[in-house]
Amino acid sequence: MTDMEKLKDSLDFVSDAVRSNQMENGIPSLYFLWGLLIFIGFALADLAPQLTVYYFLVTSTAGGLFSWWLGERTARRTGINNSTFGRKYGRHWMVTGIGFLLILATMIAKPNAAGPEQFLLLAGLSYSLAGIHLIRPLLYSGILMLASYLLIILLSPPYAWVLSGLAIGFGLVWTGLVQRARQTNGATQ
Repeated sequence: MTDMEKLKDSLDFVSDAVRSNQMENGIPSLYFLWGLLIFIGFALADLAPQLTVYYFLVTSTAGGLFSWWLGERTARRTGINNSTFGRKYGRHWMVTGIGFLLILATMIAKPNAAGPEQFLLLAGLSYSLAGIHLIRPLLYSGILMLASYLLIILLSPPYAWVLSGLAIGFGLVWTGLVQRARQTNGATQ
């Protein structure tokens, strides 16, 4: 590593420390996006189950790529260049995606071995762990997902997926609104 690279890393570290609270809870528009995508996908599970897998394959891939792009763009605009956090965040969601693909492969290979509820369980665990290790507000959405998993497994009420999607989507949108208000208040202070 050259002296200039060391200096840049040091300045990035100081910049991150000074401005870390600006983005530590995530990008509000991503909460809105994922709240909407999750609600639509969960509603499809009750209303048009044959489309659900295709919907989530497309939207999770496109949404993940868009989230990555927006995160990079926001980091450049705010001057917060925390590549270590970005790699950690990317690996977390990549492993989650691989887990989803493994569940899908199991459902195709052995239809009775796994069901759509396992996607919800993995998503709940993944969001909860992201909330513990990466961005705190994701913990609450993860807990909602785990509670929805229990609701669907134990009670199987009518339109359980729609209700779960509504609760999780609302939780993500609410988190986005809170984060937007924090960022607005932080910018005016």
